[in-house]
Amino acid sequence: MNLIPFRRKREQSEVEPTPETSLARLRREMDALFDRFFRQPWDLWGREWPTGGWISAPRTDLADSADEVTVTMELPGIDPKDVDISISGDMLTVRGEKRAESEEKKRDYHYVERQFCSFQRTVQLPSTVDPEKVDASYRNGVLTIRVAKHPGARPRKIRVRHA
Repeated sequence: MNLIPFRRKREQSEVEPTPETSLARLRREMDALFDRFFRQPWDLWGREWPTGGWISAPRTDLADSADEVTVTMELPGIDPKDVDISISGDMLTVRGEKRAESEEKKRDYHYVERQFCSFQRTVQLPSTVDPEKVDASYRNGVLTIRVAKHPGARPRKIRVRHA
């Protein structure tokens, strides 16, 4: 009687791993990782970025109406003077920085905390816009950008006639 179970070298039903099957499995796993990253990049760390809780691409809403395009971004704690907005063609780019420093001195300790991060978000606008007619406002941590459309860019109804 053996205390250690004995098996033959390999049973016939087992498939011997080959470099091709190992590489194919690795490729599938890498593809799945990249797919997940580009679909939900922040889910790899939950909703917080590991360097301090600020996500470098702020949440953005885009609304398209007949006369204008409205872009709304969540920028809590950002000073409006640290925000730069530019339009090139149909691309709207918002850049900015967040700087924060807190210091607390008590009798037995001295506590200093600093935070610096930057962000950039580029949004393709859904229609031809007029870069000369842009209005931006900031209130309660929300940046709202309104971009007027060119008069010729407004949709018009086309009647279909019976031929």
